[in-house]
Amino acid sequence: MNAALSRFHRQLILPGFSEAAQTRLGQSHALVVGCGALGCASVDLLVRAGVGRVTIVDRDTVEETNLQRQCLYTDEDARRGVPKAEAAARRVRAINPACEVRGWVDDFRAENAREYARGATIMIDGLDNFETRYLLNDLAIDTGTPYIYCAAVGYEGMTFPIVQGEGPCLRCVFPTPPAAGSAPTCDRAGIFGPAIAVAAGYAMAVAIRRMAGIPTRGDSDLVSFDLMAPRMTRVRLGDSARCPGCSACVDRQFEFLDGSRSTRTTALCGRNAVQVLPACMGRIDLAGLRERLVAHGEFSVESGRLRGELLREATPEGGRVELTVFEDGRAIIRGSVESALALRIYAKYVGL
Repeated sequence: MNAALSRFHRQLILPGFSEAAQTRLGQSHALVVGCGALGCASVDLLVRAGVGRVTIVDRDTVEETNLQRQCLYTDEDARRGVPKAEAAARRVRAINPACEVRGWVDDFRAENAREYARGATIMIDGLDNFETRYLLNDLAIDTGTPYIYCAAVGYEGMTFPIVQGEGPCLRCVFPTPPAAGSAPTCDRAGIFGPAIAVAAGYAMAVAIRRMAGIPTRGDSDLVSFDLMAPRMTRVRLGDSARCPGCSACVDRQFEFLDGSRSTRTTALCGRNAVQVLPACMGRIDLAGLRERLVAHGEFSVESGRLRGELLREATPEGGRVELTVFEDGRAIIRGSVESALALRIYAKYVGL
């Protein structure tokens, strides 16, 4: 056996695997967008399986509350507030020095999506918001690069692959993204660590087999589960599941990739604040949002707006971050004029 492949011996003896399959993995490039819980688990599995090149894009920093489920980070990373992309890349190099890894501390958006995806064999969903998932969906259809959708919140999770010409895209299954504030987030609904492991395990099984050239019949299925029930469901997806009027994979209208449906931010002059206008605006149940934010600060609802300070967030100067959300989904994040901070706060506590 090739000495470089000896570390993968237990994988090589599996049915379907071979030195040729392992070599294909070593020549593959995985783009992982988002390196929270799902991204960490996915990166860990990809690198240990022998994927030769990994690009990680994440805009956030490590926090203590991440450590319950985000397996690439340490307590020291959290104390220092290390950017997740940097901490993850450092951990990858310790796991497998032969893996070529780049960690980019950046917001994955329409303006830079094509550049980050250049040369990628596959795109992996490590995200916590729908807007960027729809951007990846557009990119997958436009470039023909497979995209593995993966999501988990609470005790539940779901995953399925989006491969141009082999079945439905994300917008066939979910034609429109949920309105801002309507979908649960980990910070509001919580997350069970094993749900991350299950979702990422199913998703990366498909990704690794595809890159190795040994796909199986069930790889196109939508898999969903609830670890509280517990139950697991598989739905066969094929060409028949494609929506004949899909705006993305049929009409090829890439609204998220061309930026026409991107969340917009505006620095408010003289107010040390940023206004966030979500791409998918809709009426928000402010009383319900207040109840879901009770663990993060004291919020009040009056005159068609929710307002309060986030106890676990700080501005670059160390001050408090104030969040105001209006019924139409618009929000003002006060305490900084940094768009990246405002987008992170909105996605985390309101939801995109």
